[in-house]
Amino acid sequence: MVLPIETPTVLAQDLYTQNDITTRCRISKSHLFNLIKRGHFPAAALRCGPRFTRWKASDVQEWLADPQGWIEAHTGVTA
Repeated sequence: MVLPIETPTVLAQDLYTQNDITTRCRISKSHLFNLIKRGHFPAAALRCGPRFTRWKASDVQEWLADPQGWIEAHTGVTA
């Protein structure tokens, strides 16, 4: 079975940068990391050093669709 080769462009479309997230969600960098620390936002999927951090697009999209539902499902906390 031959698997398709994914190019860096295709892989990059499946990942969000910190700037992508803060712009899309209209939140600050410090608020983003505060949400992550509390378990209220998906953790980074890829971290290669202090300046290269990426989140899976599917995780971010799931959070954007229903933030409170995501928090309840992943932390067990209800509002």
